[in-house]
Amino acid sequence: MKKQVAVICGIIIVFLLAIFVLLNMEDTAINFGFATVKMPLILVVLTNLLIGALLVFLFSSVTSWKASRESKSSQKEIEALKQEKADLLKQIESLSQTQKQVRAKSPQESENNNK
Repeated sequence: MKKQVAVICGIIIVFLLAIFVLLNMEDTAINFGFATVKMPLILVVLTNLLIGALLVFLFSSVTSWKASRESKSSQKEIEALKQEKADLLKQIESLSQTQKQVRAKSPQESENNNK
């Protein structure tokens, strides 16, 4: 369904663009400072549209690349923290067992001291 909507929107845009082209066929003078060029208005509009689209693509690509790099860095940090957590849990378990052993020996020592 989404593809059908996209195709219909594409057809409408092409149709509107064709009408726009037909309405803007007159020549326009473009002054570059050192030279003046006459070209159809539609070429000027489409060229500017293309340049704008390329700039948007470049800026969004840079932003996407930065986000990807930050994501990879965050993933590495998460993995390191998970490993640290696992190590600390093992250490807690080891200390807990040691504490149980000490407590088990402690009543025996107090009985031996009382005798």
